[in-house]
Amino acid sequence: MGLIPIDGELGEGGGQILRSALTLAMVTGQGFEATRIRARRSRPGLRPQHLAAVRAAAMGCGAEVHGAFDGSPDLRFQPGAVTAGTFDFDIGTAGATTLVLQTVLPALATAAEPSRLAICGGTHVPLSPSFHFVARHWTPMVERLGLRPRVELERAGFAPRGGGRVRAEVSPWARSVGLDLTRRGPLREIRGLSAAGRLKGDVAHRQADAARALLWEQRRLESSWEVLEMPSASPGSCLQLEGVFETGRAAFAVLGRRGVRAEVLGERTARQLLLFLDDEEACVDPWVADQLAVPLALAGGGGRLTTSKVTLHLETVADVLRRFGTPASTWGRRGGPGGLEIERV
Repeated sequence: MGLIPIDGELGEGGGQILRSALTLAMVTGQGFEATRIRARRSRPGLRPQHLAAVRAAAMGCGAEVHGAFDGSPDLRFQPGAVTAGTFDFDIGTAGATTLVLQTVLPALATAAEPSRLAICGGTHVPLSPSFHFVARHWTPMVERLGLRPRVELERAGFAPRGGGRVRAEVSPWARSVGLDLTRRGPLREIRGLSAAGRLKGDVAHRQADAARALLWEQRRLESSWEVLEMPSASPGSCLQLEGVFETGRAAFAVLGRRGVRAEVLGERTARQLLLFLDDEEACVDPWVADQLAVPLALAGGGGRLTTSKVTLHLETVADVLRRFGTPASTWGRRGGPGGLEIERV
């Protein structure tokens, strides 16, 4: 069987193409050759966080790999059989530990025995799902597919220093499950998490109080909150609001930024949730939509989801799925409401 060609400038042209291909290669046994990896980025080629995902995937399936070095524009990945085990990885930078987890956990779950992982790096970094997004939002969603990862934060690591550490465990996955996320149903609960580490000024409480107040003032919406001071290797804060519906679920998260007041972050996150509530056709938020695509395909039962915004990321992962033989399509205008459909295989 020949290698599947993947152009690194496909769609959004970033690391998601590579991570999706790694997961699919591990499970399907189909190798791929990626070229022009991240060619449009200011620092093109493989970066440490991408190399960590490649090495983690390779260890999980005994893959033959060529081109796995810093800055490499091309990669060949020929997988072997997925094998359960205990793995410990260090990204070496503030690269997102969560993206490595999302790459290898679904594949390792197809093995006959449980696997355990520990990863050092960034746990709350820009342009990536935070640890809490994965633990509180992505994990409950993939559990509906029968995939049951357990994740634990040992210490937080904020950009640019990183230094965080996460642990995860995943059990064998009984697949052949479908999922319909096209009607969200009534709103059941609004949950909030506000957390900070190594910061002064009661930042976590101030973020939460601002978000709670705006939700009440604008719509008379009650919200329940968990406010945490986290063990952390570097200073930072995060805030996440979740809308839990009868069927659907949406989460909106921000990270603290130097020069931006905690109250501004709280209000900004609350407004994102309020906008989602206005779109009654959307079942899930745009970020978890593309993060669910590969697990939904691997589950084997097919499914559909609607989201408030069709992103280039969602279109890209659907394209990668098709290259690996899974019928997947999106609908709706990019930047507007729409959805994803994956056929049963």
